[in-house]
Amino acid sequence: MSKEKLHKLHLTKFIHEYCQQQNVNEKILFSKRRDRHLVEIRMVLAFFLRNRIKLGWSEIGRIMNRGHASIIHYDKKLEIYLSVYPHLQRMFKSTIELFKSYQHLIENETDIYSQLLLDNDILKEKIEQNERLIKQLINLEEND
Repeated sequence: MSKEKLHKLHLTKFIHEYCQQQNVNEKILFSKRRDRHLVEIRMVLAFFLRNRIKLGWSEIGRIMNRGHASIIHYDKKLEIYLSVYPHLQRMFKSTIELFKSYQHLIENETDIYSQLLLDNDILKEKIEQNERLIKQLINLEEND
């Protein structure tokens, strides 16, 4: 599985777990509904996708079924809202904990992926060495 596919898999899992944590259905969260509690949940999710997972504005917009301008707006307003609304602070803190477990998975998968790439390079080199050796043996046999 490619690094991008692993990342997408974990991103999907993170979003799914986030929705469960916030007790909201993903379809409803990414719908056109503008209920305040849904907007707040989107704001926190967008923040983590942008500032922790490092996705671009447009990519987050595609994931969340929003325009990139909405995502930028969420990012700018969240800091202000966090200073005013204690329920958003609690939501943000619980999302930090969820993200920590997600981050560990990604780092672990990235380490495994890197190790597999290294192992693959080592095996390729061994195959090339064996092919050279076989050619040498064939040449020796032909010369005898």
